[in-house]
Amino acid sequence: MAEITAAKVKELRERTGSGMMDCKKALAETGGDMEKAIDYLREKGLAKAAKKAERTAADGRIFHILSKDGKLGVMIELNSETDFVAKTDEFNGLGDKITAHLAAKSYDDVPSLLASVHESGSTINDLVTAIIAKLGENIVLKRFARYDAANGKAFCYIHSNYKVGALLELEADDKSAMSKAEFDELGHEICMQIAAAAPQYLVSDDVPADVLDREKAVYRQQLIDEGKPADKVEKIIPGKLRKYFETVCLLEQEYIRDTDKKVKDVIAEAGKKLGTKITVRRFERFAIGE
Repeated sequence: MAEITAAKVKELRERTGSGMMDCKKALAETGGDMEKAIDYLREKGLAKAAKKAERTAADGRIFHILSKDGKLGVMIELNSETDFVAKTDEFNGLGDKITAHLAAKSYDDVPSLLASVHESGSTINDLVTAIIAKLGENIVLKRFARYDAANGKAFCYIHSNYKVGALLELEADDKSAMSKAEFDELGHEICMQIAAAAPQYLVSDDVPADVLDREKAVYRQQLIDEGKPADKVEKIIPGKLRKYFETVCLLEQEYIRDTDKKVKDVIAEAGKKLGTKITVRRFERFAIGE
């Protein structure tokens, strides 16, 4: 059996919000396997939330650029250790430089972006290092998204505290509809939905099979622990999965401005007004600390 260290208990507490003794027991029952321990706590109703596996205590800000014609959208997450540094001119200037650099050219990943040469003659990594030296705090370019919406239109929303951002690409069968104010309003509203409701997928078909299997296993154990008859358990699980999809899938979520509607209904209504079908092509949501 793997050793149940204080560090493991601490990590499990941070990821689930459960008590220390419950975390110790969960790790002991699962042989020290972190993911199985999380499922154990969820099954027993002891986990306050199933949090993402990778978390960071970093602070920072979300930066973005959106072209006037909406054909290009860029969003980055730049981390710092404290909010104090995140508010400095030097930090924000760095964020603006990286975002503008990314808008000019696409890169495959963060390492290739950091290794690229800025118009100043320095690499992006050198620019980051210089600001670290000046401010005395670690700064990390965590992730980025770049949408070249050749056949659609990009939208972006950054929350007022710069800690949450959403990038979206919408497309309409009738391209002329994308120049209408109603189309822009829809893009803005869906971006706010993404920022507020934190969807992980677009539709239920996008949820990976292993994720579904894990959810089913958790629900099955919960129902068994509640004393539900075995022949009833499998009939109840599909209903629980529908609720799960309404939480994690953008198009199935309740619309934040009118919970009697789903997001897909709002999109369909906008399409009817504009006389065209509107499609969500892709989206990203960045939140500091996730």
